[in-house]
Amino acid sequence: MSAIEGRAKLVLAGKKMLADWQQTRENWRDENALHFEQRYMAPLEASIRAAVLAMERMSSALEGARHDCRSSSESGL
Repeated sequence: MSAIEGRAKLVLAGKKMLADWQQTRENWRDENALHFEQRYMAPLEASIRAAVLAMERMSSALEGARHDCRSSSESGL
């Protein structure tokens, strides 16, 4: 799996998780739900965003390395 494919899967899974959480929150409205959201859901959402950003950077770096390797082999280095 490429970094782009992994990123896409993570984005979709994150969106589904957040949609499912929103649906759960429509029925679960007590203090425990708020605590769960603050303790688990908010940090998880932030971690997913950070991972997606890191995967984008990694994909860009890998593409740059591929380009450099192609350029080196084409120039006979």
